[in-house]
Amino acid sequence: MTRKELAEWLRSLRPSWFSYSRMAQTSKEMGHPASVAALCRADKGRSLPPWRTVEAYVRCCGGSVADAKKLWQRAAKAAVDARGTAVALPRSAPALPYVVEPADLLQAMRELRLAAGQPTLRTLEERAAVPGAGGVSRLPSTTIGDVLKGRRGCSETVLLHFVRACGVTREQEIRQWADAWHRVEAYKREGAASRYTRAS
Repeated sequence: MTRKELAEWLRSLRPSWFSYSRMAQTSKEMGHPASVAALCRADKGRSLPPWRTVEAYVRCCGGSVADAKKLWQRAAKAAVDARGTAVALPRSAPALPYVVEPADLLQAMRELRLAAGQPTLRTLEERAAVPGAGGVSRLPSTTIGDVLKGRRGCSETVLLHFVRACGVTREQEIRQWADAWHRVEAYKREGAASRYTRAS
């Protein structure tokens, strides 16, 4: 399943009379808002649409969300990142309120990026640009690239800029990410203290 095949499947769900503007309005009324532009891009196959957009599209057209999820995941597995390597879908991270260990937070970040349509590191950097600062970004591509590869730790500031760059706008959800970061830091401190005690 490629993104083009996913797009074809989405187009097969939409009646010819159902305009994108009407779909956008319907998605808002159903509690799964998606813009006209996002819905239009979703069934063109030029890039992998975010899962939220696919879900909104399918719900508006009365399709199976379960089937859509499976098809989208297959398309995501076949997607390629900026370097042309296959995007892997390893074990799922626990739900955000249950993230405690560093590996779980890292996996949650990778899954969020994937759900956002696997934006390139450069795109993430541009989305976090400081207004009027001549291209300076709060999320340098090298920094977030190393974080996502597990080569360096992630500060709370970097995490929250990353989350926003992936399209998370609700303050409650952003707060959940911040809380997860603090739990991970507490877990790391407890582990360090335990190792120090044993060494003593």
